[in-house]
Amino acid sequence: MGAADVAATLKAGKPVRTPAGLVLYRRPNEVGYARLGLIIPKRLVRTAVARNRIRRLAREAFRLEQLRLGGVDCVVRMTRPLGDGELRLADFQALMRRAADA
Repeated sequence: MGAADVAATLKAGKPVRTPAGLVLYRRPNEVGYARLGLIIPKRLVRTAVARNRIRRLAREAFRLEQLRLGGVDCVVRMTRPLGDGELRLADFQALMRRAADA
């Protein structure tokens, strides 16, 4: 997914929100398969280790739900810092399932 695709998905995509501060934007694409973009800002997640863990979890959840999503572009954006509870794979899977069902 290129920068133009990410920008178009953020602008025209349908948002799916979670209480954990994650927003998944989705819009149909022309390529016929699901694609993923991630926005995990350094100002919200300070350490590279934590940012990379979040990216790995999101990619794994996307991989598991990719066939259900079909031909859509998905962009996951973190909108607020993590609280005391750490994100788990199940949180991302629930987000992807909600996006697939929407």
